Amino acid sequence: MTVLDTVTRVQEFFNIDCRVEQRPFQDWASLPRTLRGVYILTDEEQRVIYVGKGFIRSRQDSHWPKAHGAPKKHQIYPKGWQWLNEHFTVTPSLWTLNYIRLERETELSAMEGGLIHLLQPLANDETFKDRQLTD
Repeated sequence: MTVLDTVTRVQEFFNIDCRVEQRPFQDWASLPRTLRGVYILTDEEQRVIYVGKGFIRSRQDSHWPKAHGAPKKHQIYPKGWQWLNEHFTVTPSLWTLNYIRLERETELSAMEGGLIHLLQPLANDETFKDRQLTD
């Protein structure tokens, strides 16, 4: 099942009217600061790296250095991102930023939670912690 199929599945389950937009991850700074929603980072092999919600541009500003294995000095370096950088060769310049414009808190939370559960992103702390339970 593709990312778009999964978004459609969650969208239909929660009755959320939305559409997915895409751009190269490296172009995140060109997004409007006020753009809010849920986003999915995928790599060049279509593996899901991260699913999150919020103001998309500012969230990518925090993810870009973590994706390169070099978080900002004041920034927390979550275990999921550390694990990703230790176990995969990552090339963030080849990643895709998929995003869904949403404003309502319930829609944001429902979409993010459904996507994390179904897509099992590699760098999210929730899925990292679940992996630790099975190792």
